[in-house]
Amino acid sequence: MILFLKNNWFRISVFNIIVIYIVGICGICCTNQEEQKLFLQLTPINLLVTTVYAFVFHKNWNFKFVCSLIFIFLFGFFIEVIGVKTQAVFGTYNYGKTLGFKVFDVPLMMGFNWLLLIYCIATSLSKIPSVFVFSFCAALLMTLLDFLIEPIAIKLDFWQWQNGIIPIQNYIAWFVLSLCLFYLFRFINGKVENKFATIILIIQFLFFGILNFVLK
Repeated sequence: MILFLKNNWFRISVFNIIVIYIVGICGICCTNQEEQKLFLQLTPINLLVTTVYAFVFHKNWNFKFVCSLIFIFLFGFFIEVIGVKTQAVFGTYNYGKTLGFKVFDVPLMMGFNWLLLIYCIATSLSKIPSVFVFSFCAALLMTLLDFLIEPIAIKLDFWQWQNGIIPIQNYIAWFVLSLCLFYLFRFINGKVENKFATIILIIQFLFFGILNFVLK
């Protein structure tokens, strides 16, 4: 009975998250400018809901795991603060209004964004035995996803780059920083699996891939 309920909850959650992102695509691509703004205001809520969904299906909670999550959140947020204030990490950029409430000129949601992506990619590649190969492949996947996100982020006012040009420095920074985080995550937590997080990762790639195609 418990297994039946768990399986049903998993299927319902998959259905819900797919619907959320389909509605997001339709709202962004199939409405007028005013209606699009209303949908974009839901972006922080969508990101938060997606993060909660990812961790609902996590097993084996322990003190080390929680500490690693807190560290990733804080690292992700404050590296963005350093990046915005100094322009020395990712390049010259600033955040728009779409991602919501800001602290030190950086949306608080960026901490959740780093946390969600690191966790989803780490769990998706958990079967890779070597920590070095795992970290490299995970960082490569992280950078590839950022490559899809960047053009959409500019168009939807997540953030803006100086002169509208995305510097190669940004992708190098994403690769190097995420490489360190993936290595740390694996070193602390070992192999962590979560099928729902893998589904979220696939949806993220499809979501930004479709938006790149439609909004080009």
